[in-house]
Amino acid sequence: MFPSAFDDAIPVAPSLVVQTTRATYIAVLLGALTWCFALLAAPVCSAGATEISGLSRYLYGFFHGICHQIPDRSFVLLGWPVAVCVRCSAIYYGFLAGTILYPCLRSVDRPGQPPRILLILAAIPLCVDGLSLGFLVYEVNNVTRAATGGLFGLVVPFFVIPAAQQAVIELLHRPKAVRIHQQKGLSDA
Repeated sequence: MFPSAFDDAIPVAPSLVVQTTRATYIAVLLGALTWCFALLAAPVCSAGATEISGLSRYLYGFFHGICHQIPDRSFVLLGWPVAVCVRCSAIYYGFLAGTILYPCLRSVDRPGQPPRILLILAAIPLCVDGLSLGFLVYEVNNVTRAATGGLFGLVVPFFVIPAAQQAVIELLHRPKAVRIHQQKGLSDA
């Protein structure tokens, strides 16, 4: 088992740690589900009735700030491109898959992070594929974008979830700060 992020944590009742870590995991999972749903909602709303096309424009506009949305580099659903490109889609859906797999491979109650080298190793193919610009012996295409993005996205939750759990533990269960009482005047100093 990897070293736990909680070994050096603030002393907290074990039951509170378990409740907090589980709730944080569920929040990350729900966030990933919502994000991935929104990616598909944009083309579904575009293909649907005109009453919901405004939502489609909002979703595409929101995701445009995150992704270039080049149509040739995007999956197509119902005749419309998904709200982000293939690489971004693969990262997000890989993240969702990794989050779903997380409790099967790691303890949600007392997680630890794997060695950071694993994150670096997962990022290398993504970086090579993204920065190659045709200088490599293989052609960068939507398949390579999906494969490298999906691999990276699958690994990321194993670092994000323990970090989020530790942050929430420290935020919610840290000792109360010592309150500084305001002095009433120079005579009290």
